[in-house]
Amino acid sequence: MKNVLLVVGLVIVSFVAYSFYSTSVTQSADGTIPDVDPTDYFISVQATPVSDYVVSLVVTTNIPLPVEVMAGVSAKGQAPTDTFIGVSKRIELTSPEQTIELDGRSESLPSGEYTADVTFYPRWGAENGTEQAKTIEQEIIGAVDVTLSGSGESRDQADQRNVAQKWVMENVSVGTVWNESQFVQRMGQFEKSASTLNLHDAFFFPETDMTIIVSRVNNTIATWRLGEATQ
Repeated sequence: MKNVLLVVGLVIVSFVAYSFYSTSVTQSADGTIPDVDPTDYFISVQATPVSDYVVSLVVTTNIPLPVEVMAGVSAKGQAPTDTFIGVSKRIELTSPEQTIELDGRSESLPSGEYTADVTFYPRWGAENGTEQAKTIEQEIIGAVDVTLSGSGESRDQADQRNVAQKWVMENVSVGTVWNESQFVQRMGQFEKSASTLNLHDAFFFPETDMTIIVSRVNNTIATWRLGEATQ
């Protein structure tokens, strides 16, 4: 009789344990994270350069998924008024740990110290997410520093180039009078060559990486180009 009672007791205990385990698995499988206060959600980031321009980010989070985030790599210590040096893109996170890559080659990122960050913005990050994620009201940011070899250009050189390019874009247009000393002061020394446009010269400014095309007839600017050009 005692053996029968012992067996029955073991069966009951096993059933209760199985029921508890099944409930736990169901809660994890449906994408919810129980007993987490919204202020306790986090994003953490590990950054590893994999080439001169490419950074691999390992993103870890306990935010209910899926959500969208903005991932970026930007020059460390930039002021809001500085010309932005960096690259960013919108990413969907679908697992608690996810690896993404950011490539700064198209922006010719200079050598130096950068901040890699991943940010959840409540305004749009959970638009296609769970109801639990939609209750988050604050931005959630994970950030870490990383060093990039980049183009070999220094941060100061990149800043100077960006400032000069911005000046051209905002102040130079078709018909602007060509003032050599003014352009040298703003853009550095130039390399002059004949333009493929008839009766025009091409002034390439290596420090600014721009070309100004000037009419020989009336000493006015016909156009400007990023990079080296002849027309």
